[in-house]
This record gives sequence, C-alpha cells and structure tokens, in this order.
Amino acid sequence: MASFLVWVGRFLFFGLVLTQCFLLASYPSKKSGLWYLTSLSYAPSLVAWTSLALSDNTKLGKLSYIWGLYTIGLVVSTIIVFATFVDNMDKGSLLGLKVTLCITPILLLLLLNTAKDGKEHKDLLSLLCFGMAVDLVDTIEMIDIVLDEVEKEHEYRIPKGFAYTMVAIACISFLLSPWQMLENDFQTGEPLPKRALWRYIVEIALVNFVFLIIRLVILIKYEKDESIFILKNLVAIILGIMGIRNLKTDIKISDLCCKRRF
Repeated sequence: MASFLVWVGRFLFFGLVLTQCFLLASYPSKKSGLWYLTSLSYAPSLVAWTSLALSDNTKLGKLSYIWGLYTIGLVVSTIIVFATFVDNMDKGSLLGLKVTLCITPILLLLLLNTAKDGKEHKDLLSLLCFGMAVDLVDTIEMIDIVLDEVEKEHEYRIPKGFAYTMVAIACISFLLSPWQMLENDFQTGEPLPKRALWRYIVEIALVNFVFLIIRLVILIKYEKDESIFILKNLVAIILGIMGIRNLKTDIKISDLCCKRRF
C-alpha cells in the first residue's frame, strides 16, 4: 500500500510539473516567441527526475539536485512571463498565474515525501517540508504583491522598477530554496554545519531582511497591509540568528575535536 501511494505521488508530481510548465508557457505564447524557452527550462529537471524514478533511485540526496534544476526552470519561466506579458494580462489571466505559482509548494511536498529513503530521515524530512514550504509561500506572496498591483490597475501606485525588483528578489529566493536540502549529508544523516551557517547568513541578508524592508516600504509608503508576512520575516531573521549562534558553537567543537585527533 505504501509503495502504491509513493507511485501515485510520483505520477502526481510529474503531472503537476507538466501542468505548471505548459501554463507558464501559455502566457508568453500569446505575444512572444519566447514561450519555448519556458518548456525547455523545465526539461532538465523532468528528464533527470524521470530517470531516477524509473530506476527507483529517488533518494533525498539526489532529489535535492532535482529541486535545484526545477527552481532554475521556474525562475526562467517567471522572468519570461513578467518580461513579456504581465502588464497586459486581464484579471482572469492574473488569477491563473497566481494559481500556477501556488503549485510550487505542493510539488516540493510531493517530491520530498516520495523519496525512497524518506523513512530513514523522517525527522529531517518533516523539518524540510515545513521550512521550505513556508519560504516558498513567502516568496510567492512577494510576487503576488506585484500581480495584485496590476490586477487593481495600479491602485497602490507602486513604481514599475520597484515592482520588478521585488520579482527579482523573489527569484533569488527560489534559487536558494535547494540549499536547505544540500546542507545535509543524507548518507550519514548528519548536517553539514558550515554549509548551514552560510545558508543562514545568505538567507538573512538576501531574502528575509530584504523582504522585510520591501514589505515595510509597501506598508508605510504605499499603504498595503503586509503585516503578517512582515512578522514572518522578523521571526525568520531571529531564528536565523539563533541558528548561526548554535552552528558556530558546533563548528568550534568540531574543529577542537579534529585538532585533538592530530
């Protein structure tokens, strides 16, 4: 029964990736010849994942690279859509784009929970599912601010350059998403403290702090309520600082043990 559910999850993952790919490609196809780049950008992750699934080698360590390839495709597609079509979208198309982007956290959960070695790393798997999914929702909401501005015909008067900067920062956040998986050694089940330390630093500096500043500007200057996600970014920064403090202690202890061995 468990094996059957895993394969159902894998088929669902494959189907949703294709659905998201074709939906994102459909937007630029109406006014630009760049639609094919959207389809091609998803090809590496789909081909690599299909190869792993057919050989039943979908271990978390390998899936982290699949997720990395997927996020590259997602970012390329998002950039193409915003560069070619968003300003001319009607309300129905904007809603469709929002729903299409919301598929991303579901894909993450399906990918992680259909891993072959998921039971061996169930505690880590739970942490990854929660942490990564919350960050993805946070990133999609940042893009939604821009889409909401277009949908309401620039009611908040957010400058176009500022809006595109928000999309660019969101794309960086998407690209950093696989790092949470890559900071773990799935063979030994142990975290890699130095990778995790750098991930915390980069995420605080380039994502949560920048998101916090942007949302404060949106709240104060453009009077759009972003208080809930401002709180999320504040909590993420505090947890990141606490994580850095704990990891520094772990790294010092590890280095000390290595010196004693020699």
